[in-house]
Amino acid sequence: MPLSILVRLRGGRYDAGGERPSESEWPPHPARVFCALAASAQGDTDWSVLRWLERQGPPQVRADPLGRVRRSGTRAYVVQNAISPSGGGNLTWPGRTNGRRARAFAVPSGESSAITWPEADPPAEILSRLSLLAWRVPYLGRSTSIAQVTAVDALPPEMPGTVVYEPAELGQRGQLTTLRVPYPGYTDALREAYDDGRRAWEVARSRPYVVAETQRDDDVPEAFAGPFGDMLVWGLQRPVARVGGDEVVRLTSALRRAAISLIGPDVPGQVSGHTEPGRPHVAYLALPDVGHPHADGHVLGLALAVPRDMPGQDLSVVLRALLVDHELTEVRFAGGRRLAVGYGAGRHGLRSATWTGRQGELEWITVTPMMLDGHTRRGRDEASEVARSLVIAGYPEPAEVETSSSPLLAGGVWRPRPGSLPSGRPIRPMVHARIRFPLPVIGPVLAGSMRYLGLGLFLPAGSIRWQWRPPAAEPEAAGEAAEAKGREPVEVSR
Repeated sequence: MPLSILVRLRGGRYDAGGERPSESEWPPHPARVFCALAASAQGDTDWSVLRWLERQGPPQVRADPLGRVRRSGTRAYVVQNAISPSGGGNLTWPGRTNGRRARAFAVPSGESSAITWPEADPPAEILSRLSLLAWRVPYLGRSTSIAQVTAVDALPPEMPGTVVYEPAELGQRGQLTTLRVPYPGYTDALREAYDDGRRAWEVARSRPYVVAETQRDDDVPEAFAGPFGDMLVWGLQRPVARVGGDEVVRLTSALRRAAISLIGPDVPGQVSGHTEPGRPHVAYLALPDVGHPHADGHVLGLALAVPRDMPGQDLSVVLRALLVDHELTEVRFAGGRRLAVGYGAGRHGLRSATWTGRQGELEWITVTPMMLDGHTRRGRDEASEVARSLVIAGYPEPAEVETSSSPLLAGGVWRPRPGSLPSGRPIRPMVHARIRFPLPVIGPVLAGSMRYLGLGLFLPAGSIRWQWRPPAAEPEAAGEAAEAKGREPVEVSR
């Protein structure tokens, strides 16, 4: 007889931090649910029930896939509860300090998830007490995640759009993630940590989980694999003067020249770009600093997006030339300036997973402007041209398109520097866009007539570390908006 603990997020938001403060936890970890049950325990009977539960082994987790979850967060300064007479202080409360706190949260497409032990077979008295413990749980994660928790002796009901995360075996491959789980002795470890003033995560244990693809619901679309299969990333070596994002085309052109030079005369057609029409070739990218409040768009590193259909022997030629035989260590601008680069990524913005969307993402936003494949005219506005360019590039037609003349992300590149575009190339309109595909897409996502030189590069919404809003409107525009709503415009001093 199975045992399931069902969780319904009453507000639709899961407010719980992940291993990094800037990232939200998803899916809900089994240990998180267990801790919520432990917090509602009121006597020895409850503790004995939890000790029985911790011995049932790692459970399955049924929840939305990462591609259907929007992640965001907030930052604020709050008064610390601890008062230290010897340190700093506030004029009102001497000895008390303010600390900066970061909170990340996730908003899944559905409000329900479940933790399941398929072979638990709970006795009636255990199930009855677990049901009472679950009924007492007011929230999951932080107090802002109001939840309804239920324990039942059955498999979870149908949850459209969810997938099953199950414990991975040693050496198993797939879409792996790491979740904290209960273990024998976990209940007593939590009680001791509480008595000592320690956090629950200090006694947590983790294990890898894998998405059980064979158990996906019929109405959950498989992720669409884009035309690029992998990314090779080089970070700019420090110390170096920051290179602005408006130098994107000059940087990518320099990267292309360096790669072709190191490969030599037998350069594959998909590397040089001289291949049959319509076939994707290597894209040369500059990765700007974007997606957080202090992002300024300077270039963090360079990358090669490798086509998914590149033959193995051609890929071997590229890897040996750039990483083994010669090793790409610098790129040169046309004017002679050199930039040292090093293969490998440590920062968030230099990880290939940041730009590929891992398991697939629905929503993507441009970080460099997209040069349309055609001009707008009657019956073909910017949104329809963006959609057409994505289809030309090999992606599904987006279900939603929002365009803007300015960046939609903090740090987004406004326009390439004047004079940096290749001479003789047709100049077409450039726009920024936010798109939503009808099914999850695995990137990187590149579109537009200059996508192979870094323009039209998209970032998956799941890689945005904090929500950002464009600058406020100009004073005149604010006054016009107030008048339109029937209010007196407020005079803004210059």
